Amino acid sequence: MTNPDNAAKEVADRIRGGRNFLITSHRNPDGDALGSGLGLQRLIRRLGKTAAMQVRDGFNRALYNIPGANEVAITDTLPPDYPKHYDAIFTMECPEVERTGYPVLPGPVVNIDHHLGNTMYGEINYLDLEAPSVGEMVMQLNRNHLRLPMDAETATAFYVSLASDTGFFRYHNTTLRAFEAAEELVRAGAVPGDISLWINESNSRGSIKLLGLCLSTLEVTPDGKIATAELPKHFFADAGATPEDTEGIVNYGRSIDGVLVSALLKEVDDKSTRVSMRAKPGVDVQAVASMFGGGGHKAASGCTMPFALAEAKKKLIAILEEIV
Repeated sequence: MTNPDNAAKEVADRIRGGRNFLITSHRNPDGDALGSGLGLQRLIRRLGKTAAMQVRDGFNRALYNIPGANEVAITDTLPPDYPKHYDAIFTMECPEVERTGYPVLPGPVVNIDHHLGNTMYGEINYLDLEAPSVGEMVMQLNRNHLRLPMDAETATAFYVSLASDTGFFRYHNTTLRAFEAAEELVRAGAVPGDISLWINESNSRGSIKLLGLCLSTLEVTPDGKIATAELPKHFFADAGATPEDTEGIVNYGRSIDGVLVSALLKEVDDKSTRVSMRAKPGVDVQAVASMFGGGGHKAASGCTMPFALAEAKKKLIAILEEIV
């Protein structure tokens, strides 16, 4: 693996040497995916260059408060002039290229990520497993190589990235490096209280109803170590909610005293189930997700299991019982 700072310099050189850029992230983008991408977009534009961001799926309405989020294109296809007329496409927080939802290869891919198991699929692979968020990696890129001043809007985007991926400074990736980044962002104009308010306390009615329905399915294994919740497709209509409203539901099982792993099983169809997992220290759910072609972090991972919801739940619990 290339030294992260050497890779960051390669990214900076690509930006300085190019003129037209595209930015994307993983499907169902979260705060780190969007915050890091929009922050990078603002830095590139500050250099007088062109940068657009697009994603495959919609995102939680609270994230529209990130400066520039209203410009993000939600589309199934890449631009018709890709890759010929682009100097790079930045894939933010995608350990596998398939996570983008786009056929970006072959193409000038710059892979920026902090996930264990990244497949190094880019022309440039800027990977830093110690980074608290991908947004913080872009901050390092700017601090050490681009050296551009940071305005309040850019700082806000990066703060959303950092706060989202550290669970608002509660998870074990909340290192000194995370707090140093937060200090830099607050000094640049990010307002933590405002950001927390619109991410944590601006839920739609539908999202709260959906949470209630999912929690009504909550079960804990007899040993108290594994919690599961289910999300059949009809829950969305029952609650008046959207897929973007599922953000954070999986964390409730993890919050139970004694539970080491929490899983939310979301019905895709009668042959597949999307699984989100969260773990406390000492349990590696990334290893479980990788069994089904998924990935993420040791403490937060996801995958799609090729089984109906009930069967997927049974098989998942059996696997998790082997590791807790």
